[in-house]
Amino acid sequence: MASQKFNYFSFLFLAIIASVLSYGIAEIEFDNDTSRFCKTAQDKDLCKTMISGVTNWHDAIGEAIKVTLSLAEELKSQNDLIIPALVNLQPGKRDSIEKTCKESFETVFDMLKEAQTALAAGDNGTLQTKLSAALEAECVDALSNAGATFPLANKAKELDAKVSVCLAIMAQNETFVHRELRNR
Repeated sequence: MASQKFNYFSFLFLAIIASVLSYGIAEIEFDNDTSRFCKTAQDKDLCKTMISGVTNWHDAIGEAIKVTLSLAEELKSQNDLIIPALVNLQPGKRDSIEKTCKESFETVFDMLKEAQTALAAGDNGTLQTKLSAALEAECVDALSNAGATFPLANKAKELDAKVSVCLAIMAQNETFVHRELRNR
C-alpha cells in the first residue's frame, strides 16, 4: 500500500515537473523578440543592440560577429595610438604592451573572420572554437595593469564584451539544438 502511494506521488511529481519544463521550453520557442537569442548573454542590452531586427539564430550570430569584427578592425587600425597613451612608462614596458595589444587585436580579427567562414560552412564546432579563441583579454589586462584608461582601452573592453555576446548567442543555439535532438 505504501509503495502504491509512493508511486502515485512520484508520478504526480514527475507530471508537474514535466509541465513546468514544457511551459518554459514553449515560452523560449515562441518568443519572436530578438531577446530570445540573448538569454545567456551577460549584457543583454548590448546583445539586443548588436542583433537588432534578426529573426533566426543564423542571422543573430552572423550579425553579432559582423558588429564585433567591425570593432576589431577599427582597433587593429588604431594600434599606433597605444604608445602615446603610455608615454610615462619605461620604453621596454611600453613596447611590450604595444606588441601584446597588436597581437591581441590581430588574433581577435583573424578568429572572427574564421568564425564567419565556419558559420557560412555550417560548421558549428569550428565556429565555437574560433569565437572562444577570439575572447582575448591580454591587451585589456596589459592596459589595465599599466593604468591606461584612454578611449582605446575602453574599446578593447567593449571588444571583449562583444565577443562574449557572440559566445552567448552560440551557447543559446546549442541549447536549442540539444532540445531538438532530444525531441526526435
